[in-house]
Amino acid sequence: MLKVSHETISKHQTVYLSGPMSGLPDYNRAAFNLRAEAFKALGYSVNNPADISVTHGTDKSYGFYFKRALRLMLESDVVYVFGDTSNSAGVQMELKVAEMAGMPIVREEQHG
Repeated sequence: MLKVSHETISKHQTVYLSGPMSGLPDYNRAAFNLRAEAFKALGYSVNNPADISVTHGTDKSYGFYFKRALRLMLESDVVYVFGDTSNSAGVQMELKVAEMAGMPIVREEQHG
């Protein structure tokens, strides 16, 4: 199982997963779901933006998904960032909003 960086996150906090999606196979859902399951196995509540397409399908506009993801993030307590986010406009915007909202941001440790 994937080891997530959870040491600085309290069990009562809801975790929002932030990572690259656009342009990746199946919108990187496997990576999001792997982390969601790892956090849930540790007893955390998780808001996973990859679940939006399960409910709404994958045929909507970028803005449609981004607005819903942003709502999920703002309902969360901490933002967990993973993957190469340097080219992800969505992640960069999420991080700006999180900083403005005073939300803690935890970056996944890169191993290797």
